[in-house]
Amino acid sequence: MNSIILRSSIRRYATLPPHALKPALGAPNKAAADAFKQSLQAQKDHGEGTYKFWLKVSYLVAAPAILLTAANTYFVEKEHAEHRKHLAHVPDQDWPRDYQYMNCRYKPFFWGDGDKTLFWNPVVNRHINHDD
Repeated sequence: MNSIILRSSIRRYATLPPHALKPALGAPNKAAADAFKQSLQAQKDHGEGTYKFWLKVSYLVAAPAILLTAANTYFVEKEHAEHRKHLAHVPDQDWPRDYQYMNCRYKPFFWGDGDKTLFWNPVVNRHINHDD
């Protein structure tokens, strides 16, 4: 008896309503499908044209600009290197004195000799001693 009641209750709740067996979207719309395909093709064509445009800009504008900037940087740095060679021969006494607010160190750095910064470069930076 219990199994019959159980089976009937399962059948009652397991059957689908009539609207569940009908197609959800109805008949397909051919005009909308064609319009969608055309919009996809237009996007593809636009993307291809844009890609070609930016490729040309990269090769014809950006690459020469980078090369000109590199050449300019080379010549400027060459002048700086010559100037550094000249300044290497200037004695410390002829070097300008620092103002009070420059190079203030209230305690030494915990690396090296305690007077040079972490990014000290002996080729570019100069340690000037004004012992009077």
